[in-house]
Amino acid sequence: MPNTKDQQFSTEHLKVGLKERAVKSAGVTLAAQGIKLALQLGSLAIMARLLEPADFGLVAMVTVFTNLALQLMDGGLSMATIQRDEITHAQVSNLFWVNGALGIGLCLLGILISPIVALIYEEPRLTLVMVAMSFTFFIGGISVQHEALLRRQMRFKALSVIDIASMALGVVAGITAAWAGLEYWALVIMPVATFGVKTILRWFMSGWKPSFMSRNSGVKPLLGFGVNLSGANLVGYMAVNLTPFAIGFISGAQSLGLFNRSNMLTSIPSSQLLPPVMNVVQPTLARVAKEPERLRKTILSIMGKLILGTMFVTLSMAVLADWIVELFLGPGWDAAVPIFRMLAVFSLVEPVAGFMAVSLIATGNARALLHWKVITLLVLIVSVAIGAFWGSTGVVAAYALSGVFIRLPGFLFYSSRFMPVTFWEFNKALLPSLACAFGAVGALYGLRQFILIENPFLGLAVFALIAAAVYATLCLLLKPTRRELTETVQLLKLLISRKVTST
Repeated sequence: MPNTKDQQFSTEHLKVGLKERAVKSAGVTLAAQGIKLALQLGSLAIMARLLEPADFGLVAMVTVFTNLALQLMDGGLSMATIQRDEITHAQVSNLFWVNGALGIGLCLLGILISPIVALIYEEPRLTLVMVAMSFTFFIGGISVQHEALLRRQMRFKALSVIDIASMALGVVAGITAAWAGLEYWALVIMPVATFGVKTILRWFMSGWKPSFMSRNSGVKPLLGFGVNLSGANLVGYMAVNLTPFAIGFISGAQSLGLFNRSNMLTSIPSSQLLPPVMNVVQPTLARVAKEPERLRKTILSIMGKLILGTMFVTLSMAVLADWIVELFLGPGWDAAVPIFRMLAVFSLVEPVAGFMAVSLIATGNARALLHWKVITLLVLIVSVAIGAFWGSTGVVAAYALSGVFIRLPGFLFYSSRFMPVTFWEFNKALLPSLACAFGAVGALYGLRQFILIENPFLGLAVFALIAAAVYATLCLLLKPTRRELTETVQLLKLLISRKVTST
């Protein structure tokens, strides 16, 4: 009989019924994501009414740096644990201490550079904000491997409970602080409380306790993988945050606050759908990474369904931007509408690019991803530099347009060199859904010219239903999208039948 520790790290049992397990896991995580979406939208609407745009901009100046540190805190080691075919208790324990050391180091570094951050933006209040936010690095660092073990074992029900509980308590803490008049400090309290609860629950749910560091555990290859992935995350983070940094530097907290809230709203479909899907996709692809044909079919199948569910939503947001901003941000945010529209168009890039990145990581191509991230950063630097001649609006436009017309096509072509999927096959999976989405959005735009509705909630409800009906009709007319719809319905039936059986 294998001992308990060996059973904690084995994944052989996951290879049996992998498709059914992945579908069931996706169902659990998507259901949890629906609850998290409600919490996010509710907190967004409440906080936008309790705080000023400048409050969000002020904290966004700090999060440019703190989110970078959060990427480094992981060190790429969580994915090293998930992606590895075989791993031992000693190896994971060593990775735990590395993550803990990274968390402490980044916490101390954040405290040391806090005056420099305040000096860069010429905003003295940022010093204490940066100090407070730095404690999240230590809190989060000591639970990275616990989460990785839960994901490796595909225990997504436990992960969903952790995410919902920690987010709910964080939201309650933030809203309470805002209601009490703590202004921008409410936006600091919210993530600190969330990280604290999440760390406690990860330890409890995983049931794993690390041992002391040991030699000759064979952890070196895992650290090498983590270094490449951390490099990719670092460069990718610089690319993502170059735009908000440039806006804050050029136009100040007010403009950055408008961008920050607009970006948060437009990224909701991707941020809600993508993480749960990717959390399931990572271990699923890792388990079939050594079977090229099975890997190819899995990648194309997931990509087709992911695009089918996101393209239409992201493009529709551009047409309905004024109602969305009014409903979720309230009065006083009209200046965010044009920014929201540009970011809504760009947001169609995120699901595809995110999936391709996860696919490269899950198949062990972290170094290839690092190289692409460097190319992306260079393209973005040139784009933002050109856009800066037209102020913050030009920066946002350059960010969005370069993503749609340069970075995404380039990434698909580049990725085809490292996976058993050709560039043409990627395009065949993408273009039909894109064509249907453009057709539905065109009809939506035309209808808005003739049907006038003052109430934003009613307008969104009516036009979203009409657009969805048009999109579904167009998808049924095209063979590739009709096949994806049919397969999606079959997966939903599988999900329901599995639930009924387990009950």
